[in-house]
Amino acid sequence: MMRSLFLLFACALGADAALADAPPAGKRIVDQVCSACHANDLSEAPQLKQPAMWTARLAKGRDALVHSALNGFTGPTGEEMPPRGGRPELTDAEIQAAVDFIISTVSTPTTTRNTP
Repeated sequence: MMRSLFLLFACALGADAALADAPPAGKRIVDQVCSACHANDLSEAPQLKQPAMWTARLAKGRDALVHSALNGFTGPTGEEMPPRGGRPELTDAEIQAAVDFIISTVSTPTTTRNTP
């Protein structure tokens, strides 16, 4: 009995350590899904390494960005982002986490300032 409890405790600690080492959900989704376009200079999508490309989008607010990520987006030149980045199995929470990660990545003091 004591050995079983020890093994259970050891497994739980190992799982906690593995979870602690795992990247946050938003970063994981961005790395696995969003970066195909947002970290690809051949795409017309705003690039993660070019915060200035995000200024107008950030000005619309987080809700607008989440809406575009959930429902898809067609830009002025016809470029398209499919709903949920083309991954319908992603949950709303995962999409929101990815948007939050992107916002934190591309935000600068001038793009996030809320003062007039």
